[in-house]
Amino acid sequence: MKHLYLLTFALLTAAAPCYAGANVFPHGSRAAALGDIGVVGADIFAVYNNQAALGFVSSPLVAVHYENKYFTEALNLSAAAFAMPTSVAGTLGVDVCSFGYASYRETRVGLAWGRLLSGRIAVGTQLCYHLMQVAGYGSTGAITAELGLLAEPVNNLWLGAHIFNFTSSRYFSNAYHERLPVIFDAGMAYRFAQHASLLVAAKIESEQAAQVKAGLEVVVAKTLALRLGALVKPVALHAGFGYTYRKLQIDMSFSRHETLGFTPQISLTYNLPKMQKKQ
Repeated sequence: MKHLYLLTFALLTAAAPCYAGANVFPHGSRAAALGDIGVVGADIFAVYNNQAALGFVSSPLVAVHYENKYFTEALNLSAAAFAMPTSVAGTLGVDVCSFGYASYRETRVGLAWGRLLSGRIAVGTQLCYHLMQVAGYGSTGAITAELGLLAEPVNNLWLGAHIFNFTSSRYFSNAYHERLPVIFDAGMAYRFAQHASLLVAAKIESEQAAQVKAGLEVVVAKTLALRLGALVKPVALHAGFGYTYRKLQIDMSFSRHETLGFTPQISLTYNLPKMQKKQ
C-alpha cells in the first residue's frame, strides 16, 4: 500500500511538474487567480514569488494560505508568512510551508529580504531550507537561494524578474542526490485604466518547456477585486476575487487543469499596526 501511495504521488507530480522539488510556486490566491503570476505582485506573498516586492511593503503583514490541488489529499499545501519593514535594513520576511501528506511531505522554511533602491526599483533575496520526508525511506534536505528584481520604469508599468535556486543545489542525501529545479520567472503588469490591470509573464524551469501566463484584475469597488487568468501548456483557466474588510484581506481562487481538474485556494492577510518609533 505504501508503494501504491508513492506511485500515485509520482504520477500526479509528473502531471504537475511545478510541484517537483520546488515546493509549489507561486504562493497566494491573488497570484493563483491571475494565472499563477506572482513575480510582479507587491504583497506579503512576495516572500515566495519575488522578494524584491517586499521593498514596497509599508506595514507589518502576516498571512496564511491553503490549497487543495485537484481535490487530492496527497497534494495539500499550507503556508504562512510574516513581513516586517525596518527603517534601515529594508523589509525582512520569514515563511514556512508544507506540501504532501503523511507518507510523503516537503517542508520549506525561508528567510527573505527586500529593499527599495529608489522610489521605482527594488531588489530582494532569500535563503531556504527544504526538507523532504518519505515514510520508510527517511528524510533529506537542501538549501536554495533566490534573487528578485521589481521596477516601475514609467507610471503604471511594472516589470519583475525572479530566479529560484540559481546555485542549482541538490539534496544532501547520497541515496537521493536529486538536483532541485532552477526556475526563472519574468513578467509585467500594466494598469491601463484606473481600476484595471493586465499581467503577462513567462516561467522557464530546468528540463521543462517554457510556460506563458496572462491575467486580468478589475477593481469593481473599493473593497472588491475580480480576477481572471490563463496558462498555456498545459492549458489551465483561473478565476478568483479579493475582498478587504478593515485590516483583513481575503483572497480566493479556483483553477481548472485540462486533465486533472479543479484546485481551490484561499489566503488571509492581516495588516498589523506599525511599530511606533521611540522618542
